[in-house]
Amino acid sequence: MVQLTPHEFLEQFVRPSVDAWRRDHLNIRLAKQAISELNNMAERMFHYWGVSAPQVYNAKTAREYRRWLAEQECGDFQLVWDIADAHKHVELDRRSRAVTHDAQTSPGRLGFGEGLFGEGIFGGAEQLVVRLDDGTRRAILGVIGRVLQMWEYNVRS
Repeated sequence: MVQLTPHEFLEQFVRPSVDAWRRDHLNIRLAKQAISELNNMAERMFHYWGVSAPQVYNAKTAREYRRWLAEQECGDFQLVWDIADAHKHVELDRRSRAVTHDAQTSPGRLGFGEGLFGEGIFGGAEQLVVRLDDGTRRAILGVIGRVLQMWEYNVRS
């Protein structure tokens, strides 16, 4: 059996999931599928390149690789990881998390000054929002966009 390359996985699973969600950006099922595929990409990269490969920053486990991505490469990867795991497990108990419960991702509006600058839909329109454990809120649109951009860059490198 031939394993997909990271680029093939990105093109066959990640990008189509993100594109489907972008066409229906209030659909939480499509958002969770896109987020799950963005999270799955870490496993695909780690298993394709192998333990201690430079492409996975010499990580010894997939968890270590995910931690490195969240801390050094793209902070929003932590949110993707947490949202995907919370969707799978309903509630997270690992210490290194920004989101604990699946229900923390839902439709909502971000007011002026909420989220990151330029993130989300202009004018406070309804969109999918994640409420972090610290009480801050982020637009899923920005989170997915930044993590997809990270994978596009890492697959090319």
